[in-house]
Amino acid sequence: MVESSVISFQVCEFFKGLAGGVMVVLSVHLVNSLLGYALLSWPLNLPPFSLGSLAALKAYSNVLVLVVRGLLTATGVSLVEELLFRSWLQKEIAVDHGYHQAILVSGIAFSLIHRSVYSIPGFLLLSVALAGIKQRFTGKLAAPIGLRAGIMSTSYTLYTGGFITYKANTPFWLNSTHPLHPFHGAVGLGICLMLAVIFFPCERAKNEGDSS
Repeated sequence: MVESSVISFQVCEFFKGLAGGVMVVLSVHLVNSLLGYALLSWPLNLPPFSLGSLAALKAYSNVLVLVVRGLLTATGVSLVEELLFRSWLQKEIAVDHGYHQAILVSGIAFSLIHRSVYSIPGFLLLSVALAGIKQRFTGKLAAPIGLRAGIMSTSYTLYTGGFITYKANTPFWLNSTHPLHPFHGAVGLGICLMLAVIFFPCERAKNEGDSS
């Protein structure tokens, strides 16, 4: 019973993080849309569901497959990222250099693996936020994994499914050049900064663990 309750709690934390990740990405594009540069629209290849035709059913089935595939892939990648950067590497560095230095160094490493110079500040701030979220959720990784998976899967679905497009005259400092990196622009960076401030890990959690 106890183990079942723990698993249920972890699943709940994951979905809370997942919902948060979806909201982060939608917030970035919504603000850019309000600024007049992003277009959130219904794809032309998706007919109204009310028609009930076989073609419509097939089109919506393809979207569902796209969402599920994106979510599964993003969850797998997020699991590896969080185990590496928010668990193993952070603990190893903290032994010799301290908790906050470990968060900073592991965050820099996390931002560099994405091979995008423009995204480094955003991913560094996101890494700080993820470390703080892990601390808030009793040192477990379920919520950070969910948040990261939500960010990646939502970005993938919006771009691949044709739900979001940016105008040609969008300033380079506002638009993201990579569909899975919504933090290239000023809006994404600002949201990451807000998350880092809200969830900043002020002190080391006593019961911090390593499991997800």
